[in-house]
Amino acid sequence: MRHTPPNPNLDLPPADVLAHLGFRTVAPHPQLRDWVQCFWTIRLTQCPAQGYSERLYPDGGTTLILKFVANQLPELRFNALQAVSAMHFCNAVDLLGIRFHPGGAHHLFGMDMPNLVGGHYDIAELDLDLNNDHLRQLVEQLASGDGLLQRITLLDDFLLQQAARRDVQAGLVQAVLRRLPEAVASIDTLSAEIGIGRRQLERRFRQETGLTMVNFRQLQRIKRARRLMSLRPDLPLVEVSLAAGFYDQAHFTRQFQQITGQSPGQYQKKKRAQKETRDASVSASARHVAKIQ
Repeated sequence: MRHTPPNPNLDLPPADVLAHLGFRTVAPHPQLRDWVQCFWTIRLTQCPAQGYSERLYPDGGTTLILKFVANQLPELRFNALQAVSAMHFCNAVDLLGIRFHPGGAHHLFGMDMPNLVGGHYDIAELDLDLNNDHLRQLVEQLASGDGLLQRITLLDDFLLQQAARRDVQAGLVQAVLRRLPEAVASIDTLSAEIGIGRRQLERRFRQETGLTMVNFRQLQRIKRARRLMSLRPDLPLVEVSLAAGFYDQAHFTRQFQQITGQSPGQYQKKKRAQKETRDASVSASARHVAKIQ
């Protein structure tokens, strides 16, 4: 199945989000967007003596990670952790990831999410519903080239073929995923609006995502709060909590601490320091350009 290659304009993340690792994201084919959030890559050609260590925060999604090493087939691992974790870099690295929306890996590969959430697996350990010959061919093709857009096109094609083979369709859970983080109503009210009993809805949701609806809503609201503090680190925390969907700051603080391992104040302080460093760097660059001119 061929299609138009991905947009060559790679989306840069905010300057304080892994930019030093050469991090980039690329949108998936439109037909995959109910299942795949993005493709991402990290290419680090050299590393300082102290290395890099980056925190990863859960949001309900999962990731298939491909690690490339010269003259070898890429290593494939599936990350379904839903707690704060870390990535450590001590040497040059070439990684490519497929970031799935909650439920995406279940629909595309038949993954048993309730038994996988919380772990990090070698792809060979998993009983996946896919054509192993096609997977082997994909891995060999990925190993033969190192162009990012070439790699993304290969992955796009592979996932489109897999979606067609399994005849995946956006359904009940995908509709809930779009509404749940924004909804101010209770889950009982939401299930009544959709026209399905709460127990049946929760069972379907957990089967496909590995998460409860309450847990997913919490992760998404904390993600929204983190994003807001990254963009506006001087915003009062009471405004952050309300914008993220919390009714009081105390509840927000407890949830933030539980999910991220730090208080909102500590996280905001870090983001404020990063913004000050970034602004100082921009000002220094502007002065340097002005002096040259």
